[in-house]
Amino acid sequence: MNRSDAKQDSSRTVQETARLILRHLRDNEEGASKEALAVKAGVAGVTVQRALKYMREEWDAPLEFVHGSKLWRLLDNSFTLPLTDPEPEDLAAVVFAAALLSPVADAELNARVKRLVEQMDAAVEEAGRSKAEPPGKVRPRSVTATVTTGTRVDSRLVSRLLQAVGSGVVRVEYDSPWSGTRKTHDVEPWQLRVHDGVMYLRAFSRTTGDARVFRVAQIVNARVLPEQTPREPQPPKGNIWGSSDPGYGIDTDRPGVATLRVRGGVARWIANMVWDAGQEDRWIEAGELLERRVPYHSCRELARRLLSIVDGLESIEPAELREEVVSDARAFLLRIDGTPAVG
Repeated sequence: MNRSDAKQDSSRTVQETARLILRHLRDNEEGASKEALAVKAGVAGVTVQRALKYMREEWDAPLEFVHGSKLWRLLDNSFTLPLTDPEPEDLAAVVFAAALLSPVADAELNARVKRLVEQMDAAVEEAGRSKAEPPGKVRPRSVTATVTTGTRVDSRLVSRLLQAVGSGVVRVEYDSPWSGTRKTHDVEPWQLRVHDGVMYLRAFSRTTGDARVFRVAQIVNARVLPEQTPREPQPPKGNIWGSSDPGYGIDTDRPGVATLRVRGGVARWIANMVWDAGQEDRWIEAGELLERRVPYHSCRELARRLLSIVDGLESIEPAELREEVVSDARAFLLRIDGTPAVG
């Protein structure tokens, strides 16, 4: 056996040991010593040590060494490796995620995700054969999804951005939807986010000297700059997108708190919709007139949303937000009729 083959066999031993350790620690919440793990896996202590290091560095496994008891513990018992040690619940999660992704991903990315689901399906099937009572599992095409505002993205471009997150610099050509111009930015990518079916990039722009949000669908080209490394420190995870959670609004424009009154079927339609984690709803008239107080990051973004329920709106506060909605509606009527709207 040559040195290359020996190294490959050693690597496989470490990975297999890591899988056995993961299963054992998931089943033993109190933890286990290195010696006990070595006996369980049937390997030397040095192999266990390498496997634990591999789990932390390659799998980002949530492991903790308790110095007092000298035990290794798994901090999250739900932690798993879907491709190498799948459970039926892992397959269900990936099937669900694949369905949510399918409306916004391009054909190549959807094909790759489909292969991932098929691999996991086969692995769960194989694992079930060795059990007296094989567990039920989700069929790969049992969930589907559609979105009304999804925008498709180039998976290869997204891959370049993902590979550069936290470690590289990318030159992007960006078609601004608002100014109608194409600009070039040298950016240090921080994170990607899918919001309302649309993918966004949060990055530090060296070109403008500040943190920016880019709509990925508007990026027409992205090229990783070789030998360039980030200069700007990446913010903590909770502050990458700014001081507030952008999960309910990516844009930032005259933030505030809206008080809305909505009537009838539209009120009943939106009653179960969460527009923001801090919203407060109360029925002024049971099942008929709903009052919603909701914080917003962007006046113009919320105004566009309110136009979609204008047939049920009775009042909008504050005045700044109400005027934004009215202004958009007036501009539409002017374009359609050619005459200014009255009132």
